[in-house]
Amino acid sequence: MLKRSVFISLLLGVGVLSTPAMAQSSDVSPVLFLESGPSDNPEYRRMVFVKYLSGDQVRVGYKAYNRTEFAQIRNTTPQDIIRQCAAGPATSFSDIRAFERADARRARNGQPPVVTTFCVKNVRGWESEGNRKKYLDPIFNGMPYAASLK
Repeated sequence: MLKRSVFISLLLGVGVLSTPAMAQSSDVSPVLFLESGPSDNPEYRRMVFVKYLSGDQVRVGYKAYNRTEFAQIRNTTPQDIIRQCAAGPATSFSDIRAFERADARRARNGQPPVVTTFCVKNVRGWESEGNRKKYLDPIFNGMPYAASLK
């Protein structure tokens, strides 16, 4: 599988992808569907899927075990879930922070992560006001910054 995956090493302040192949016309977040859950790799507790949407289609998707290496993947998320993100409400920042607290508590107690999905879209000031970091850091917190820093 790794031979087919394209690893993208991005070392950004928050350690997540900044923009997909398509350009943003203003300082507004792309439409992102994110899913955090138990890792399929025993060396990591948790993994995150990041999918960039264009309408109700996945433009490009990635899987991450840490905050700097993203493997490009084919989309396997059911279309109805993608449509819910594309047409439905965005996940609130307070819900994202609640996830961060709950996952940290589960990790401290030795409990496995639970599958949690997020829909981030139309966030103004994505770069200029630091909202990319504000919205995405809580989802990636608790994950190593790089493979060698597990």
